[in-house]
This record gives sequence, structure tokens and C-alpha cells, in this order.
Amino acid sequence: MKIAFEIKMPEPEAFFGLVNDAGAGARYEALLAEGGDVIAAYDGEKLVGVGSGGGVTVHPAYVRRDIEHNMKKLVRW
Repeated sequence: MKIAFEIKMPEPEAFFGLVNDAGAGARYEALLAEGGDVIAAYDGEKLVGVGSGGGVTVHPAYVRRDIEHNMKKLVRW
């Protein structure tokens, strides 16, 4: 399935699920506080990546699919 990228904050439940699966210590409030654009990557309805100027978190099952690389390019635009 193709990965879809959206410029919007994901729902909190999806975000926390991704953070737990990825073992990342990112905080939802920190992304909101940055004030910049947030990029969310979805595989269908499933959130598989989220990023902003402060970094990118990708679900471990999707790490080898260049999602992080593509999200970093989008965040820098």
C-alpha cells in the first residue's frame, strides 16, 4: 500500500500508539508547542510516522520504506 503524507497533527490516540510502538519519548504537547507544520504519514488508516522540525518518528515495521527520509524532506521545505 502507498504511504500518504498529510500536513496536520494526528489524533492523540494514533500519535500515542505510534510513540509506544516506536519506543520514542516524543510528546504530543511538544509538537503542538513548536507551532510549525507537522507531517503525518499513514498506511491506509494507520499512522506510521509523524515529524516536525524537531525530528521524525516512524513505526518500526516501516523503517526500511524511506518514510523517514521523505518526511525529513517535507519538514524542511
